[in-house]
Amino acid sequence: MKPGTRTIPARLAALLLGVALLPACAGARAGSGTAFREHDANKDGYLSLDEFKAKGKDELAFKAADIDGDGRVDPDEFDKYLARKAADQATPGSGESGQPRPAQPPSGY
Repeated sequence: MKPGTRTIPARLAALLLGVALLPACAGARAGSGTAFREHDANKDGYLSLDEFKAKGKDELAFKAADIDGDGRVDPDEFDKYLARKAADQATPGSGESGQPRPAQPPSGY
């Protein structure tokens, strides 16, 4: 067998896996786009602090989403904000805010 011929099946498998996952990735991105449009009340393509607050989010959340600090959140920043938020919520032992939960006293106290 020639050197490097074993990598062809592995590369093909990786390519096929990537193609198979495309619809799932596209669906996740489309869903976040829908959330962005729901937040963008004035339809200018950016989210302001007022638009964040109108959806029940606070200034801290807005600052977390405004990665470049320009005072507005674009769709890419919003996608990254949602991804970080989802990752924080998926972390075992973290509360709603992403902070560790306080230790609970043993039962019987």
